Amino acid sequence: MERRAMKMIELTALKAGTVWVNPGQVIYIAPPDGMGSSMYGDNNQRAGSKLFFAQGSSLEVRESPTEVVSRMAD
Repeated sequence: MERRAMKMIELTALKAGTVWVNPGQVIYIAPPDGMGSSMYGDNNQRAGSKLFFAQGSSLEVRESPTEVVSRMAD
């Protein structure tokens, strides 16, 4: 039986610095909540993506969806 090492990717969490994510647990990647819809005209979005995980949790990160997918594919 072959054992495979778990792959983790490094991302930047919106509020907590570096986080390590198992790409096998990510089921959906979307733009962050409220993207471009600030009623005060603040377009300074710090989050680039929102990741949704198989166990039901989510995480906003600073990387764009394209960058997250690219890191997952490496």
